[in-house]
Amino acid sequence: MFIPAGSTRWRKRQRYNAMNKVFLSGRITSDISRFGTDSKGGVSFSLVTSKPVIKDGQVQKDENGYTETYDEFHQIKAFNGLGKSVANHKKKGDKLMIVGELRYSRNERDGRTYYNTDIVAEDIEFL
Repeated sequence: MFIPAGSTRWRKRQRYNAMNKVFLSGRITSDISRFGTDSKGGVSFSLVTSKPVIKDGQVQKDENGYTETYDEFHQIKAFNGLGKSVANHKKKGDKLMIVGELRYSRNERDGRTYYNTDIVAEDIEFL
């Protein structure tokens, strides 16, 4: 569908072109910790995603014949009912698929500045 560049509809469409979406599938690697109150709280946990190491077009194997993987660890936060559902039904080692957005934060402790990157979950599917 063609939308003329000067139209109001075009400007509204342009506003939504910037997107902050993350799609992850992996395993829970830490115990799920709750924070806040039951009605306004959430949960926090880490998730690992893995992909095989490929060199010269070949998947690399270790000395035991297992596929070598490159692992990334992500900090996940889920709020309200979504967080409560994860805390009640999942544990360390379980697989999840997460759709969320990146959030960056900074805090100071003991005179040092710490930077964090979290993924705030919008949807979680139990695998």
